[in-house]
Amino acid sequence: MRNKTDKSADKVANKADLDRFDLNILDHLQRNNRLSHAAIAEQVGLSTASVQRRISRLEERGVIRDNVAVLNPAMIGNPVTAVIESRLVEDRSVVMDRAKRYFRNVDEIQQCYFVNGGVSFIIIMIARDIPHFEQLVRQHFADNPDILTYRTLIVLDQVKTGLKLPLFDLI
Repeated sequence: MRNKTDKSADKVANKADLDRFDLNILDHLQRNNRLSHAAIAEQVGLSTASVQRRISRLEERGVIRDNVAVLNPAMIGNPVTAVIESRLVEDRSVVMDRAKRYFRNVDEIQQCYFVNGGVSFIIIMIARDIPHFEQLVRQHFADNPDILTYRTLIVLDQVKTGLKLPLFDLI
């Protein structure tokens, strides 16, 4: 039977299994996921077939989690972004797990982090306008029996947003 220590050792081993070609492929995909396998192969110095196999392996292992288009919320009618800190009524596992499931299923919640340090969750949420935002706050926080307190911060300027992970000096 495996314990938690074994699982974390696997994560470290998986990271070590990434060679410079994998990291270089990942770097290119993060910058432009629409690049063809042939274009990536040319840039990283591998055959197209090798790049295809590596990308498939990276997807199977969960290194590449999703292939998505990142949309501009303001351009599709959701210009209000808010950061919300919320605290649960209890720090019991059943309440934590229920809240995580709940927040995962709210479309307007773009990001949700379970954290420590005086709050339970940090949430990034979008809305069409302030009345829509108020409705969302009432529905998902004020009227949510698992939420003890919440604080909302309206974003004035998205200085930097992104999904690109730094690969540091690994390449």
